[in-house]
Amino acid sequence: MSKQFTEVQADDFMKFGGERPSYLFIEDALMTLGGHGVGGNNFKNEMVKLAGWTGGALTTYAQRANVAQAAFNRIIEVLPKATSPDELRVLLKALK
Repeated sequence: MSKQFTEVQADDFMKFGGERPSYLFIEDALMTLGGHGVGGNNFKNEMVKLAGWTGGALTTYAQRANVAQAAFNRIIEVLPKATSPDELRVLLKALK
């Protein structure tokens, strides 16, 4: 993926209206890379957790905004370099 993303800020998870926050574009890109639908959503969830997200299914990003910010910004570091789901997994694991 060659798209560049804007750095995610903690307050991005608490905004309503206005411009679409960067983390939503990142989620879209992850879902596209993972195959859309349920598979794409599962892949997105896996990658966000691999990047450091610690929340469960009922935890919103706003509840742990700093953790979500760090996870998405880790993804930004490597997502443009990834050409496949497996490559992204390897790149994210290398950040730890």
